[in-house]
Amino acid sequence: MDFALDVLDRAERKFPGDLSVLIARIHMLRAAGDVESALQAAGAALAQDPNAPEALFLRGILLEENGQLLDAISALEALLELHPNHAIAMVNLGRFYAFSNQSDKAIEVTERAYSIAPNLPAVLQNLAIRQRETGDFPQAAQTFRQLMSLSSEFGPDSLRQLADLVAPEELDALSRQIDQAEAAGCPPALREHLEFARVTIAKRAKDDPQYVTSVLRANRLAAKHRPYDSKADSQFHTAIRDSYRAESPSVISPATQALLPATPIFIVGLPRSGTTLLERMLSQGDGVAGLGEVALFNRFIGKRLMTGTSITDALPELRQAYAGFQSAVGPARWTVDKMPANYAHLGWINTAMPEARIILLRRDIRDVALSMFENYFDDPGQNFTFEEQRIQHRIQLFEKTIADWRALGAEFLESHYEDLVQSPEATLRSITDYCDLPFDPEMLNPAENTAAIRTVSSTQARQSVNTKSVARWERYSELLPKVFGP
Repeated sequence: MDFALDVLDRAERKFPGDLSVLIARIHMLRAAGDVESALQAAGAALAQDPNAPEALFLRGILLEENGQLLDAISALEALLELHPNHAIAMVNLGRFYAFSNQSDKAIEVTERAYSIAPNLPAVLQNLAIRQRETGDFPQAAQTFRQLMSLSSEFGPDSLRQLADLVAPEELDALSRQIDQAEAAGCPPALREHLEFARVTIAKRAKDDPQYVTSVLRANRLAAKHRPYDSKADSQFHTAIRDSYRAESPSVISPATQALLPATPIFIVGLPRSGTTLLERMLSQGDGVAGLGEVALFNRFIGKRLMTGTSITDALPELRQAYAGFQSAVGPARWTVDKMPANYAHLGWINTAMPEARIILLRRDIRDVALSMFENYFDDPGQNFTFEEQRIQHRIQLFEKTIADWRALGAEFLESHYEDLVQSPEATLRSITDYCDLPFDPEMLNPAENTAAIRTVSSTQARQSVNTKSVARWERYSELLPKVFGP
């Protein structure tokens, strides 16, 4: 990398102002993981040519990678005003709209990209994902099939997606397609997609022996090249609370800082603990808007821990940024943010947003573990789900974190998934009372919520409230014996 950058330095001296050399530097720095230097290089390229489409595009991508999602959206919107047919900019803008829970804009701009470049695999893939998120499952399935016909590279992932989307009568045919894809020599790094597709098919067909075989095989494949650094994970969790102890932050006075356009409600917990269901229920209430999963706290605090800078001093900036996410979803009196990983930041949330309410949603840890183990997660931050020892470590880390925040005086309401599905009205009323939120009978009908879902719950969470997943682990005691216990 150092040699490559030295070559670029010499090229810039020989060809000063050459845009292609400046663009190459952006790519090189981005590949090296130096996002901030890459952003500076993008600025230099745009100083040379303010309308250069590739420099404008890369700047938008880099802003998102640097945690500046709303700035990234503005950057790509500006690019499309200058270059309205830039299909790749459109699909990335669609992704960013989806990240900020602006689902109507996300599907609209992605469909526009499709009208311009209907045979571009990246366009088709993003369109299929946006269709799935918005609940248009038949159309999403059709688009994934179209993608497979264009590019074998996207075949394994498309088959995994289709396992969740096709009608029950199509499952046998899909199984044969999966077998054919494996026989054709699917690359090892993509084979896990085929096996997780088999997991979903077996689960839907209630074929328990095949389900168990496929779950174990799928996770073995994924764990091989999806590493999890348990030590680093522990250190990050601990550093968040250590910084809180060291800085002893004072609670922000809302009267002297950025006014939040709505009262924030945070739902936190382990993945697969029911946070999506609770968000879907609450956001059915009058005046309540769902934010989806806002990654702001994790990125904001993580960046300052890495640079050794004060978190407390920057909390007003975080508050201002959060207000931007709330404004993006339109007018509301309350917003619901269901980022499970925010359990790591409880005290900091209390400090930055004293008007916020936090609900810690618990679920039988054995059902949580099974649900994590049977689902495929693209996000590297979820790599702990692919092995029993990793799952155990994260569960222990979660419990230690919650206990520590409680000892530090963090304020939150603890609720339980099992109560939510078995006694939904009583449980919701206790939650809405805590949030100073009027109970709305529509909250009992999450299946009627038409908002997009970006998590692996995109099909399951559109169903009516039910108890089918309670104590489901009992059917599969051999899968995770250390977590399930005797």
